[in-house]
Amino acid sequence: MIRLNSHLNQVIPGLLLVFSFWACSKEKGSGNTDFIEISFALDTVMIDPGDEILNLRQSLWHADISKDGKYLFNYNINDAVMEKIDLDQQVLVSKIKFDKEGPEGLGNYISKFTIDDQDQFMFWYYGLSKVFDQNAKLVKDLKIDKILEGTFAQFDAQPIDFFKIPGDPHRLIGFYIKWEDKSYVIVDIDLQKESFHIIPLPELKRIQDFSTDLLYDGQWAGALGTGANSLANGERVLISNNCFNEVYIYDAVQDSLYLKELEGRLLGSKKTYIPPKQVDISSSQHWEVEKKQKEDINFGRILWDAKNQRYLRLSFKEKFGDEVIENRGYKAIGAEVFLSVFDKDFNLMAESVVPQLNKRAGQHFIKDGQIWIFENIDDEMAFLRLEILNR
Repeated sequence: MIRLNSHLNQVIPGLLLVFSFWACSKEKGSGNTDFIEISFALDTVMIDPGDEILNLRQSLWHADISKDGKYLFNYNINDAVMEKIDLDQQVLVSKIKFDKEGPEGLGNYISKFTIDDQDQFMFWYYGLSKVFDQNAKLVKDLKIDKILEGTFAQFDAQPIDFFKIPGDPHRLIGFYIKWEDKSYVIVDIDLQKESFHIIPLPELKRIQDFSTDLLYDGQWAGALGTGANSLANGERVLISNNCFNEVYIYDAVQDSLYLKELEGRLLGSKKTYIPPKQVDISSSQHWEVEKKQKEDINFGRILWDAKNQRYLRLSFKEKFGDEVIENRGYKAIGAEVFLSVFDKDFNLMAESVVPQLNKRAGQHFIKDGQIWIFENIDDEMAFLRLEILNR
């Protein structure tokens, strides 16, 4: 990873670099795979916190970007504080304090939150689904757990994401994992009628072939190796996973669901390492399994580039040495990072190694056609900005 020192709130001098490399690309309407040259520009920006200290402990795990791409909101779960960051000016604007207790309280935990086109926050967790304004005042308690009562017990299914559907303020699409059988479902909710229907995602069961259960004293204590991601783009909700080169597409208007296999000679169609089904967490075997899982291809989160009307995805294969960090496993010494570019219908436009990114990308998002990748530099918030120069 390229790191150079700089003053805050400035592009790091000398770091704007342009890279050219050969990418695999399939021309539309042809069965031939050709190679085209793609150029990248990479720079780094630092966020100026003023006299404050920004929360980096969760590595932007609880963060979201405003719909206009101007602001990043970063939630400090320990202090119940939302940091509002101006990405254009690269400065901290304000901190918004939430209550943990009481009728407007968020509690001690959240799964995630999102900011909608009205600049309101929606938070969720087991039994939690509340909307707040930017003064941390409760706008509405959606009480989704009450709507789903009798279908999911409180801790049987965890909400991963929720999405609004444009033009239908009473409709909400939820993406859930059911812990009993580790299956994933879409829940289409009508908040006004307090009704819902469930859309199974049966093909996601296959990712369990690449999962390893962790046992402690014979009891289930977690799992390694698999995960699924979701994204809404207009009226479509997209579900992808890190094991198979594919995407589920749910059309909320047509109420249709289909699975699209994504092309890519470079990355293949799926993972190749089949791990053991179970390992004891008190042994060192789970570190060996985790190492092999991360050395295999891990298909990344799909993101929508609104400026260029395309989807982008960063995937990776991590690299490890022999050093083992206590209670953390093998130390990563690098990674091979891949970029996939798809058009709006998920036809592959280009796919290549990204040679200037040499470790697994942290939390990242699209702003103004660039991929912004979170980086902790000397305990300061920074972003690597990767731009694809070839359109």
